[in-house]
Amino acid sequence: MYFFEPQNLRRIAAALIVSLSSVAGGVEVAAAAEERPLVLVPGVLGSKLCRTDADGNKTLLWGNAEAILQFPDLAIGDNTLEVEPCGLIEEVSFLGVFTQDVYGPFIDRLDRAGYRQDSTLLIFDYDWRLSVFDNARLLAAFIDENTERDSTVDIVAHSMGGLIARTYALEEGGDTRIHRLITAGTPWRGSVKVFGLLENGWGVSNLLMGGLEAVRRTVLSFPSMYELMPSYEGCCRIGDAPGNAFDAGNMDAWADLGWEGVDEEALPELADVAERQSKLRRIVDTPLPAAIEEVLIIGVDQRTPEQYELQVRRGEAHFDMRTSWEGDGTVLRESAQLQKRVTYPTSFAVHNAILNDELVQDFAISVLREGSEVAHETVPVRKRTSVLTALGAAVELVGVVVTTDQPVYETNATATATVHLRLEVQDPVDAGRFSLALAASGTTARPIVLHPDPGASDPTNPFEQSFSARFETGPEAGKLVLTLTVEGETGAPRVIVRTVPVL
Repeated sequence: MYFFEPQNLRRIAAALIVSLSSVAGGVEVAAAAEERPLVLVPGVLGSKLCRTDADGNKTLLWGNAEAILQFPDLAIGDNTLEVEPCGLIEEVSFLGVFTQDVYGPFIDRLDRAGYRQDSTLLIFDYDWRLSVFDNARLLAAFIDENTERDSTVDIVAHSMGGLIARTYALEEGGDTRIHRLITAGTPWRGSVKVFGLLENGWGVSNLLMGGLEAVRRTVLSFPSMYELMPSYEGCCRIGDAPGNAFDAGNMDAWADLGWEGVDEEALPELADVAERQSKLRRIVDTPLPAAIEEVLIIGVDQRTPEQYELQVRRGEAHFDMRTSWEGDGTVLRESAQLQKRVTYPTSFAVHNAILNDELVQDFAISVLREGSEVAHETVPVRKRTSVLTALGAAVELVGVVVTTDQPVYETNATATATVHLRLEVQDPVDAGRFSLALAASGTTARPIVLHPDPGASDPTNPFEQSFSARFETGPEAGKLVLTLTVEGETGAPRVIVRTVPVL
């Protein structure tokens, strides 16, 4: 249960930065390879945004708990505030309850590998509201200002950062400046999640941002949002017409949605939107020069929105989402892959945290040091685990995820956790082979009972099995840690941990 009083709104705000960004160890290396600078380009929402006030002081508009209340101030329009990037979001503190990592673990890993910020490690924080093309020009200027003009750099780019880096390479002279380009979880052909955001905003969090209408108006003012819309084959279905993508460059298509907050005043120049979308698709389809070693890190085996079906119900449009286990939870494999590119898949990391996975970090460091061929030989892809069916047969566990019905809870609330499993067969899983434990702050973990919940599964995926459990959050503020343990036929069990704040 949520109580939307002012003090509670600010508490809830502390949990939102990470959820809206709907991101350790390894072999150490002594020094940066050839002292070639490494440029880190984060993803959408990954940079802090600030406004410089009349007195010269900076006000944070994005990047901490309190700033989330100013989300409508980020809208781009005639009266746009002077906003500028002001640093990478490395971690978010939940008002002292606990800290959620964003890019911090990857920065630490690079530091242990010999990179040093502002010398061999250059972090390109940017205004993620702007177009990929605007930020590619800014990336070119950033690299020119911080490196010798006749030198080369390596780039590691996460999510939308990969689109920016590729556009820099092909449109802004980066073809002669980039030695290696590693992208992680880049939505080359967009993500269906964009339409879930436009339809529903961020759920109960919308109240913190001025309501759903204000969220839509703000998000639709961002040029970047249109460049992240899906365009891969099979992404989209409008009524009974499969394969038809939503035409974001057509005002009639927006009007047909019938949504509050979506009108001509809220939208940018749609002809420019269509032109940028078309140009970006051409850039994605164009190979980089052979001199640039390009490596893709992609997430797989996570429950990911795959296709939307647009339906009109009672005057308002609704997007029905179909899921797949061929993605990282945000970006489908079909969108994350490029043909004839060196690709490293990981089954154990979600989109936001893909650069925090230990093997991904080892692989990236190895590529930077010795190239992709050596990296593939020395850093093997982690294998899937197994699970037993109800009849005792050992089968491959393709993927497993733990979700909760809210990203943050109040004390003394009733909550629901759902476990989704994807097997390689349709046979019922042996429910005795996995267990879910709940631990509140300062308490010992206790088991909670999971019950079969077929209604929680995607009806289009017969290989998916779901189980749910209800529990009380308790009287103490802090965090809840849900730990799912899945025992296989042999070897160590698969362990999934989900942490949820209680405020």
